[in-house]
Amino acid sequence: MLDPVLYFGAFRLPVYSLMLLVAVVTAFVSAVYRLPYRFAQVIDVALAAVVLGLIGARLEYVALAWDYFAAHPAELLHPELGGLGWHGAVIGAYAGLALMARWRGLDRRELLSRGAWALPLIALAGWVGCAAAGCGYGREVDTLANYADWLVWETRDVYGILAPRYATARFGVALAVAVALVGALTRRERRVWVMLALLSAGMFGIGFLRADASPLVGSLRADQIIDAVFLVMAVQRLFTTENTVR
Repeated sequence: MLDPVLYFGAFRLPVYSLMLLVAVVTAFVSAVYRLPYRFAQVIDVALAAVVLGLIGARLEYVALAWDYFAAHPAELLHPELGGLGWHGAVIGAYAGLALMARWRGLDRRELLSRGAWALPLIALAGWVGCAAAGCGYGREVDTLANYADWLVWETRDVYGILAPRYATARFGVALAVAVALVGALTRRERRVWVMLALLSAGMFGIGFLRADASPLVGSLRADQIIDAVFLVMAVQRLFTTENTVR
């Protein structure tokens, strides 16, 4: 991944990593701010969610790109070179939250509803970072002149090749904003599942326009299959939550 680098004095930080860092810190502070009681316990839960979320994100990426990592095992433990999967991040973060919440005696459902804003925040950061770094790039088109301006742009892929492509990062940013807006209009107890369902459906659709490497299952990308599973799971949990509230 050709990730542009920003320099802060003697420090250097890739744009993609910086965007994710900002999103994680923002979500972390938001969770603590919204749950001021039992401050130390909430900090523990947030840290567990972040750590296991990052581990899960890396494991997903490695699993989906195993052919590459089997030939380059030295890169397995270097996520700064590129490679995080959002499904693994969600699974890991949920596991960290649930386990630590139980250990620290906090209500897992309340924490989930309060921390739901991490979904659109991290999605937004990831797609903005990908616009800079060339990840998640779209399929090539013949020429920009044959498409609406909002649909395509000229950008580089992960190899640095500049070409007219579908503007997948633009669609991802719009999706993240839409998820946040819909979440703001949703009741708190349903918010995380509505956000997850909308994000999964949107990512499934964007998957048809992506050209970055992914194993195929029939005509679908492997990540699209996981998107569909997440969508079904989120809708199921949404209806379960709705029946519980009633």
